[in-house]
Amino acid sequence: MEELIVLGKLEEEYLLRALESALQIRNLRQLFLWARGEMQGLLPHAILTCIQFDEHDAVRRLECLHNTSHASATIKLLTHPSDGLAIRIAQQCRANGNRPRILDQRVAVAKHPLAELYSEVLRLNLDNALAHGTERLCDGASFFVLFSLAEPPTMRHAFCFDLLLPSLHLAFQRILSSEGDKSQASASGLDDPLTVRESEILRWITKGKSKDEISVILEISPVTVKNHIHKIYKKLKVHNRVQAVLRCHSLRLLNPEKS
Repeated sequence: MEELIVLGKLEEEYLLRALESALQIRNLRQLFLWARGEMQGLLPHAILTCIQFDEHDAVRRLECLHNTSHASATIKLLTHPSDGLAIRIAQQCRANGNRPRILDQRVAVAKHPLAELYSEVLRLNLDNALAHGTERLCDGASFFVLFSLAEPPTMRHAFCFDLLLPSLHLAFQRILSSEGDKSQASASGLDDPLTVRESEILRWITKGKSKDEISVILEISPVTVKNHIHKIYKKLKVHNRVQAVLRCHSLRLLNPEKS
């Protein structure tokens, strides 16, 4: 960053509090509370997306932390596991160096690499975005995107994001490592394997089919599909479709020739 940025006393207090409390994060709930609490002092925002890439730059995990006021359709467009807006922002930013990126009116100029992505941010009524991530590491990389900052993001916000990045990365790594110890299955399968019907429904989920669409395809009731999906989530130890798809790919549960 070219300009010299010096934090004020209050900002220093917010930063110290955020760094100290981040050391205690061990699960997603704690990360959510931290993002909605201590992090807001420096970077007030509405949505935080957390992405982990593996050593081959494939998406290993994606989490979206937000309050309940955002439409599910918006969150789905942000977090789609293959072409969600958050992932495309991360890919574009990572291709152009590791530094904080601001998506606002300043990128809305001809031929700017982020201009088209910023227009999508606006179409989702998210106002702006601030993105930053780690370099490529031996065990993968982390990338984070803040959407709808309470005020237009400045280089001061970018500087604060840069200071918080190591803590965010380590917190997210601890969460994934902890969950991996409990839920990562061996290459041979899950602790509680999926049934044939559950695998069939999971395959349609990875193709983006809704519960009602799956019920028509398989000629079973939507309620039955819902019950199967609940069991699938439980066996995969996930809470939503995005997590289920990513876990499915991570564990290679479906044979490529059949999916």
